[in-house]
Amino acid sequence: MLADKVKELELENNTLKAQVEELQEICGSRGNLPKNCEYCQNFIQHYVKCGSVYAPTYDGHCVAGNRMKKSKAGDTCKSFVPKTYGKNCI
Repeated sequence: MLADKVKELELENNTLKAQVEELQEICGSRGNLPKNCEYCQNFIQHYVKCGSVYAPTYDGHCVAGNRMKKSKAGDTCKSFVPKTYGKNCI
């Protein structure tokens, strides 16, 4: 009885390990960042001029051909492509 329960738990553990490996493969090295529009190179941030400076509106649009008007920075879609930053960018 106890041995059957242990076998069941070991099988479940192996299944969960496989799922974790698959998720790590999907997320890649940028797995610590959410797949939000603000981290996507297809997202164009909108700004508003306040005096002599420009402030982000946390609104924008997608240039990947998606018909998402006024995307929010926290949104995401199937066309997510991680932003790449140059050497001089922080």
